[in-house]
Amino acid sequence: MEETALSGFLSGFATAYFALHAYQLFRRENSSRLQRVVAVIFVQWALFNLKDFFMTMHDYSNQSVHDMLVLIDGTSLIGYTSLIYELIRPGWATIRKVLIMLLAYVPFFATWYFLRDDMVIRCYMACLFLAGTIIFLLWLREARHYVRYIHESYSNIDETDISWLRVVAWFFISCQLLWVVISIIRHPLTDCLYYVLSIILWQITLEHVLHQQPVTIEEKDSKEISTTREYAFAQVLPAIIEGEELYLNPTLSIKELAAHVGTNRTYLSDYFTHVQQTTFYDYINRLRIEKKSIPLMQQHPEYTLEQIATESGFQSISTFRRSFQKLKGVMPSEYRKQQ
Repeated sequence: MEETALSGFLSGFATAYFALHAYQLFRRENSSRLQRVVAVIFVQWALFNLKDFFMTMHDYSNQSVHDMLVLIDGTSLIGYTSLIYELIRPGWATIRKVLIMLLAYVPFFATWYFLRDDMVIRCYMACLFLAGTIIFLLWLREARHYVRYIHESYSNIDETDISWLRVVAWFFISCQLLWVVISIIRHPLTDCLYYVLSIILWQITLEHVLHQQPVTIEEKDSKEISTTREYAFAQVLPAIIEGEELYLNPTLSIKELAAHVGTNRTYLSDYFTHVQQTTFYDYINRLRIEKKSIPLMQQHPEYTLEQIATESGFQSISTFRRSFQKLKGVMPSEYRKQQ
């Protein structure tokens, strides 16, 4: 009885958590499309948890009720799918796509309604697992393209990077496995753990979504690339970047640099890839470290790493540390001690 009461309390708390944050996201000034998508997902989760809250007041052991809860909870895959694809393809999540995904659930709901057979639920869960795996694998392929694009196009990727999704993915997998366990053993304590994990999962997601900037991928135009790969700007590029200290601009993009040297983004990106054997992101950050960060460390031992990072053109200390370690093999604090 106490376990059921705890489950009821946590489901009520989760309902309030998701409802409150959904309201705040909808009311947020200049909210991004991604934030509004998350707000809708939070409404969905608030309703899921509200449903669980009311169910704790009724017969927890009723098989038909339990099966219906499993069917409803399975639609959470729609929210997850909308989020991960909206992150790498702004504008992906639409009402039309949501309705199409919902149509895939209709046969299972209808079959269960008429048969009330446990085998329907098992097939449903197996199909959800298969669909989730396929969706995630397809997303991984597109995500790799997205990550490559932002490295080729931006010198700072703090607000466009999606590496934080790795943590969220592990939480998502844990939640889904726990959901399967809950569906099988049907115990209030597993429900409690699920509520706690889901709140942690979405809180991490929310913190990143509030700062995430959308990036629309511009496909390369092969017509813009010379088949002989003769880059007319190759001789003047270093002089322009270093002479004008363009690398100190924390928001420098490959489009801006292309305008400076009189070429286009596609051609310049191709140059970095095939001639410099690097990305625009790594090229600019290497200049920041070699031309500014290291001299500052040597000339101003009193400077903090945060000061050095800022004056070198980095938007965050974390990006500075990662780039420095990648280039020099040690963290900037260790490098400083060795000097």
